[in-house]
Amino acid sequence: MVMVTFLTPPMQDKLVVETSPGFSLLELMDRYDLPKRCVCGEGKCGACAVKIVPMRRKPKWISIGRLERIQFIRDGKLSKAESEQLMFKDIPPRWRLACQYIVSDEPIMVVF
Repeated sequence: MVMVTFLTPPMQDKLVVETSPGFSLLELMDRYDLPKRCVCGEGKCGACAVKIVPMRRKPKWISIGRLERIQFIRDGKLSKAESEQLMFKDIPPRWRLACQYIVSDEPIMVVF
């Protein structure tokens, strides 16, 4: 089990849930009836972009997918230089698509 913390201004308090790895963030947001901006659910529109904050000092590296990389460069959330840096360094990307990010055994905070 892993802890996932959701934080967004419309919510009064943060929501901390314990879940099994393997679910997308979008699935968890649906399960807990959290507000979300989602249009396609396939990583093509970028509407479900969220910030991921690792809760460990040395988080595991989780690669960013091709769809996310393209979408974030197009939306200006990721520069081409940052994109290349993420491919070669063990730096977790700060932006992810909730429909594409699969929860692992890494505790995270999701800011949206």
